[in-house]
Amino acid sequence: MALRPGQCLALAGGCLLRAPGMIVWMLLVLILIGPILLLWLVMSREPRMRWIIAASLAGQAAIATMLVHFFPGGFFEISLSVLVLALATALTGRLVEGRRLGPARQARVSAATHLLAGWSLVALLCGAILWRPAPFFPATGGVLPLPDGLHATVRPADDADCGSQSCTRTITVTGRTGQADNDLYNEVKRHVKERGWGSGCRPIGWLLNQTIECVGLAVTEHKVIIHLSGSANDSSHSATIG
Repeated sequence: MALRPGQCLALAGGCLLRAPGMIVWMLLVLILIGPILLLWLVMSREPRMRWIIAASLAGQAAIATMLVHFFPGGFFEISLSVLVLALATALTGRLVEGRRLGPARQARVSAATHLLAGWSLVALLCGAILWRPAPFFPATGGVLPLPDGLHATVRPADDADCGSQSCTRTITVTGRTGQADNDLYNEVKRHVKERGWGSGCRPIGWLLNQTIECVGLAVTEHKVIIHLSGSANDSSHSATIG
């Protein structure tokens, strides 16, 4: 079964939400706010207002970077908020300059204003596409690494592992020499609970991104099989831990 475009986008979005490091978040925010800042510098006509608004936009980008770094689950909400705030800031500066200096006659001001409107539309459309809930492959980092002495084998994900309701990744856990099946299962179960899985499912995002990821455990042939599944917003089709 081939992945649908929505599933590919959801997988990309899931990777972004789990990508570590301040540099990653900074790049994402710069992609969103950078064009607004540059276009404002082009369209502004008063030096004092130019740098006041520019400093405000830079501050908003810095705050958004910090928020997404510490609250990655709110990436979409924070991004939308900072986009709206940045546009409102640039528009306010434009209106203030208009009241002080009168109507703008420079071609660069008109061109930058139209480009700003176009960029805003493109950013919102891209956000709407990425926001659309769809099945996705959860990151194995949600359960790995395992406790010392346990060995994990991650089966490569392929198209057959992704259906209309969810996508699943499989990890096979081998215990220590002579370890009983029940003891191995309980150790893995305790480990995943300590990693924040609770009853087995947890949300990825906040309000806009309602995708969820679930973990299921099963014992077979003296091994524990971990099933990691990611679905749009319905946990009824996902296995959970007891």
